[in-house]
Amino acid sequence: MQGLMYRLAELDADSAGLVRVIDYFDALIRHGADTSAMLRASAALADCVVGIDVVGTSGGHRQHARCDPKGRWLTQAAGERTAVKEVVVDDVVMGSVWIERASPALALDDMLVDRMALTAAIILVPRHIPSAAEHTRAVLFPMDDIALLSSLTALHIEPTDRVRVAMAAADSPSATAPPTAGRSVPITVDDHVLYLLTDEPTEPTVGRCRLGVSLALLAGDLHRHLGNARFALAQASEHLPVSIADRLGALNLLDRGSTLAISDIPDLVRAKELSATVHGRELLGTLRAYLGSSSLRATADRTHLHHSSVAHRLAKISEAVGYPVDSVEHRARATAMMLVLDGSDTGVA
Repeated sequence: MQGLMYRLAELDADSAGLVRVIDYFDALIRHGADTSAMLRASAALADCVVGIDVVGTSGGHRQHARCDPKGRWLTQAAGERTAVKEVVVDDVVMGSVWIERASPALALDDMLVDRMALTAAIILVPRHIPSAAEHTRAVLFPMDDIALLSSLTALHIEPTDRVRVAMAAADSPSATAPPTAGRSVPITVDDHVLYLLTDEPTEPTVGRCRLGVSLALLAGDLHRHLGNARFALAQASEHLPVSIADRLGALNLLDRGSTLAISDIPDLVRAKELSATVHGRELLGTLRAYLGSSSLRATADRTHLHHSSVAHRLAKISEAVGYPVDSVEHRARATAMMLVLDGSDTGVA
């Protein structure tokens, strides 16, 4: 690195050299260099003595130092200051940086001392490191795509990971939070507490606290579907304090303003897979007949099957879609699934 300043000037003092100097100091900032590291690096780049005299932004602490190209700290000036630049933070002059070159000034000296001053100003401003709560908020309410990706990375969550949002009333009884996704933490927004979850919670995990849990959605798209957790929370009750959107199936589409797609709802994904085969379409046809009848026997009469055959087919469908389609508590869920499936032109027989 020693003497690099000379070589840069020889290559192109007007363009390429300037870019290299800028990138050099940008790298120092990216790697979190302090003023001492910045001074050593500047001296090596300039191949001469450089100095700094600044007061910290919090006041009181003053740093006055000189460094030669070999990284040695000097107490005496090595020559005249051939280039000087004030260090300014928020329109306040905090001190200065300079170059002490024994030989005539080089073409890039002004640029170098200017970048020294800018880098020192950035270093002097205390860096704010966002907390896990701030990153969690940025994932759920991102300012832009860069902020979203940055916070997902900080929380150790991949944008393609499937993550859920859980929502509870802020004044609900205290409960033990389910395992959160990555390094996320619960945050309070308006009148609700929000969680990022890696998996759906179980009732003992959250006690008697009413909780709405969204479908498992791509982490990078999660902020577009917060209404799904709110819709699930609205279905929670004293008898079913934890309402998980998966158990609502296609009924999730009833939420006003829903941004969900058919591919986001497990019930519909499984039903569409089932409808891809002739046998699957026959099974779904039996379910359609069952939902429009009052009993197994009525369905048997309608489909010209034995009632035991109807029960067997319903059991096969239940196994395929992941819930008992013939149970009373899931009748609305199964009906909604068939309505959406039929409306999507799947060709179910």
